[in-house]
Amino acid sequence: MRKADGTAVVLLTLLGLSGCAGGTARLEVPEGAASPEEAVEVFLSAAQEAVQARRAGTFTEAERAYERMASVFGTEHGSIQRAYSAQEVRDRMIVLAACLRPSSFRVITQPDPAAWSARRTTVTVELTRGTESAALPFRVVLGRGDRWFIEQIDLSSFAC
Repeated sequence: MRKADGTAVVLLTLLGLSGCAGGTARLEVPEGAASPEEAVEVFLSAAQEAVQARRAGTFTEAERAYERMASVFGTEHGSIQRAYSAQEVRDRMIVLAACLRPSSFRVITQPDPAAWSARRTTVTVELTRGTESAALPFRVVLGRGDRWFIEQIDLSSFAC
């Protein structure tokens, strides 16, 4: 197994959403996004902010960024914040932000007109870290309140 494969397996295991441990957390930010692309953009913008805030030592700002990341990460049942304890959600978002470390990103797929009827789609993003770029597919699902949530990030070809 290549290092990238092992990292992807660890992250996908860490981020698995099959169980429902813990209680319902109070949400400080709106759950989900209005479109699949917006969910990915909110998530990656917040990951950028979290990394920058931690580097600057502004941990309160980093915490807010992790909360925004979590607000758009989940399943058709809603945000991950509904299924896991606040500490577990925070830990998962820290790992994802540290892995992704986006210096910039752009959505490279066109919006999927069938996404609403299929209730799921894939949004592919070109993520740049320094001088390296990689295409990352995000599986996004339609959930509670007709809001979109990132269900999975395929990190199999991405080195954290």
